[in-house]
Amino acid sequence: MILEIVIVSLLLVMSILNSIIYKKTQNIIKMIIGVVCSLLYFAFKFIVVLNPFMTYYLILCVLLTIVQALFFIPKKVTKNITEYDYFDLEKSYYSLKDDKEKLRQRFISTINLIDEGIIFYENGANDVILSDYAHEIFGGKQSLTLEEHALNVNQIDRAEYLNTIRNVSKKNLKYEIKYRVSKNGEVLWVCERGNYIGVDNKKSIIATIKPLDIKLYKASSYFDIDSLYGEEKMYPLLKDYRDNKRPFTFVYFELTNIPVINSKYSREVGSLVMNDYLKFMKNRYQRDINKFYRVSGIRFIFIIDNEHDYEQFHNDLINNQSEIYNTRMQISGIKDVVIPNFGVVNIQGNRPVDSLDLYKLATRLLDEAIESNRRSYSIFGE
Repeated sequence: MILEIVIVSLLLVMSILNSIIYKKTQNIIKMIIGVVCSLLYFAFKFIVVLNPFMTYYLILCVLLTIVQALFFIPKKVTKNITEYDYFDLEKSYYSLKDDKEKLRQRFISTINLIDEGIIFYENGANDVILSDYAHEIFGGKQSLTLEEHALNVNQIDRAEYLNTIRNVSKKNLKYEIKYRVSKNGEVLWVCERGNYIGVDNKKSIIATIKPLDIKLYKASSYFDIDSLYGEEKMYPLLKDYRDNKRPFTFVYFELTNIPVINSKYSREVGSLVMNDYLKFMKNRYQRDINKFYRVSGIRFIFIIDNEHDYEQFHNDLINNQSEIYNTRMQISGIKDVVIPNFGVVNIQGNRPVDSLDLYKLATRLLDEAIESNRRSYSIFGE
């Protein structure tokens, strides 16, 4: 009996709360029916208590409880589906499937157009999938675990590589690392650039990979310093500046400690360091690579013909704390700093100078900078 009263009371409370929370007409009707049923139940139950032989009232109480409970059984949300409904559903499915296939084909075609290999780090960056070009660079399997993939990385660089991949996160979205790949007994330097992607609260990374050896791969991510113009290509440009009385700045510089880096690590590392430094100079002062010239192993010339770029270069040159002197080069686990020296001649348009005389003057200024214990540059007239 007590259990019946508890059930009916709960149903009464539920009907009232249901109408308050979900203010709909049907819920208000349910509440009214629930209240009426509950009141009738308690009335009939009271009669049964007074007269135990009024069993039909007891039966009515049970029926009222069942009716009240039925109102809270969830309705079936299905409906009869006609052939037309099925046809529309099938049409939507195939349309969605076609869109997905188009996106997949576009993505694959885009990858095939890129001159770089693509690496996908999935499942929390524990699994690795290589595009065709990336697979050509690494060899082995095209789909493998991160630990298996790391075996393709030269043993000296492996720890730095794994540490870089594992440190990629929402706070550390992008990375760039250069390391060596061991393939068929040969060692190849590559550059990998990646970006964090969060999918289903799991870390994923998409990265591009490019070899740095232009002799083996034409699609190298670096301009090869050996392919820079020699000084003989510089003279026609100087003649053009002189004939048109255009002002420019002649910068002759030497990466003085490259022989030391070569002896400490290898000539390949020295070449990569010089490439990195020239890339820095190009991006900061002269974006036209055709205005860079290689004079000898570690000596280069570049020409600045923009006043704003020269002001930036001059400010950096006279500031010992500027990036031009403190750009640290990091190649995999190898970290070192380049020591540059500069000889600078600033030519105004109304003061034409013979090209050979200009070259000799810049050479003398550069030698002065190298021999000086006070500063790493010498500017003509300053």
